[in-house]
Amino acid sequence: MQERSQDSEIHIADYFMVLSAHRMVIIAAVLICLSLGLMVSFLSQPIFRSTATLVIEKESNASPITGERTDYENYVSQTMTFNTHFKLIKSQPVIEGLIRSLNLDEEGVLQVNPIRAWIQGVCGNIRRLLRMDSRPPTAREAHQALVDAVKEKISIQQVRDTRLLAIQVKDRDPELAARMANDLARNYIEFNLANKMDASKQTLEWMNNELFGLRKKLEDAERAFFQYKQTHRVFSITGKQKMAEQKIVEFNNKYLEARNRRLELDARIAELGRHIQGEEDIAMVRSLVDNPMIDSIYGKIVNLELEFTRLSKVYRGKHSKMVQLKSELEKSRLRLSQEIKKELGNLKSERKVLLAREQNLEKTIAEFESDALDTSSKELKYTILQRNVNTSQNLYDLMVSRVKESNILQSSDNSNIRLVEPAQPPVKPISPNKKRNVLLALFLGLFGGVGLVFFLEYLDRSIHSEEDIHAHFNLPVLAAVPEAAGEDLNGAKS
Repeated sequence: MQERSQDSEIHIADYFMVLSAHRMVIIAAVLICLSLGLMVSFLSQPIFRSTATLVIEKESNASPITGERTDYENYVSQTMTFNTHFKLIKSQPVIEGLIRSLNLDEEGVLQVNPIRAWIQGVCGNIRRLLRMDSRPPTAREAHQALVDAVKEKISIQQVRDTRLLAIQVKDRDPELAARMANDLARNYIEFNLANKMDASKQTLEWMNNELFGLRKKLEDAERAFFQYKQTHRVFSITGKQKMAEQKIVEFNNKYLEARNRRLELDARIAELGRHIQGEEDIAMVRSLVDNPMIDSIYGKIVNLELEFTRLSKVYRGKHSKMVQLKSELEKSRLRLSQEIKKELGNLKSERKVLLAREQNLEKTIAEFESDALDTSSKELKYTILQRNVNTSQNLYDLMVSRVKESNILQSSDNSNIRLVEPAQPPVKPISPNKKRNVLLALFLGLFGGVGLVFFLEYLDRSIHSEEDIHAHFNLPVLAAVPEAAGEDLNGAKS
C-alpha cells in the first residue's frame, strides 16, 4: 500500500485544491506581513542622507625651483592614494574634530538608532550580569562609543573613473546630516593640510641640521684641497700635465732636428776627410760643400787648366807664359785647399754647437719627463681631494635647493583636496521606503503563507475523502455518511 501511494502521480490540481482548502491561512499570513510592513514603514522615523563631494587633484611632482619631475604616478599608486584617503577621512582625529565642531558630544544633538541603542543596552546589561559588574562606562568609553556611532553614519565612495570622493552621512535630521558632511569635508581638508605642514616643518628642521653639517664638510674639503695645492705648488693637475706634454713634444722635436742635423754634418765631415787629399775628388767635395767661393775657385782652376792645355801645344814648358800660367794654377789650387779646410772647420764648429744643443735639449726633456712623473704621482691625492670638494659641493647645492623648496611649500597653504559640491539638506528620506516595504511584506506574506499551508498539509495524516481511502489503503468504499446540517440535528432531537 505504501509503495502504491508513493508511485501514484500527483497532479497540479491537487496543489490548487490544497491551496484552496487553506486559503484563509494564506490570506491571514499576507495580512499579518502587510500589517507589519505598514507598521514599520509608517512608525519608523525617516532617515535622510546628505552627500558632500571632494576632488583629490593630482599632487605636483615637479620641483617649485627647478621644475624637474620627482615622481611618476601610475594606477597602483593612485589606487593606494584613494584607499589612504578612505581610511583617513574616518580616522579618529578627523571624527573627533567633527564632534568638537558640531558639539555632537552634547546630549540630544546626535540621534542614535533606537533599536541599536536598545540592543547595546541589553547586551551591556547581560555582560554586567554575567560578570557581576555594575560599573558604569567611563568617560573614555562613552567618548569612544560616540566616535563609533558617528563613524557608522558616514560612508565614503569613489565616483568611478574620476578623482571625486563622495562623503555620505545618514541621520534623522536632514540639517544635521548636511552639516556633518560639510564639516567632515572641511575638517579633513584642514587635517590633510596640517599633516603636510607638520611633515614639511619636520623635514625642514632635519634639512637645516644636515645643511649645517654639509657646509662644514664642504669648507673642510676646500681648505684641505687648497693647502695641498699650496704645499705642492699645484694649481691644476690637468693644466700642468697638458703643459708638460706640450713642452716634451716641442723639445723632443727640436732634439730630433738637432740630432739629425748633427748626424748629417758627421756624414759630410767624414766624406770631406776622405776626399780632401785628392784633386780628382774636387767634384765630390763641391757636392758636399755649398760654398760659392769654392765654386768660383774651382771654375777658375778649370779655366786655367784648359788654358794651360791649349798653350802647351804652342809653347814649351819653360816659356814665360807657361810658367806664369802654372804659377797661377798652383795658387788657385792652394787657395781651393785652404777654402775646403776652412769649410771643414766651419762644419766641425757647427757640429760642436749642435752636439751641445742636443745635450741641452736631452737634459731639458729629461727634466720635463721627471716633472710629468712627479705630477702623475701627485695626481691621485689631487683627484681624491678634488672629488671630495665636488661631491660636498653637489650635496650642499642639492640640500640648499631642497630647503628652498620646503620653505616655499611651508609658506603655501594650498591643498590638493577641495570641496567641489557642498552637501545640501535632503528633501526626501532614503528610508523607510514604504513602497518597497509594502511589496516586500506582500511577497513574504504570500510565499510564507503558501509554505505554511504545504507544511501543515504535510503534517496532516487524516483521511478526508474516498480518494484518500483508495490511495492509502486500496479498499473499496461501501457507504458514505454525509455531514448533517444543524437544522437536521435539532429536528432529530425533537
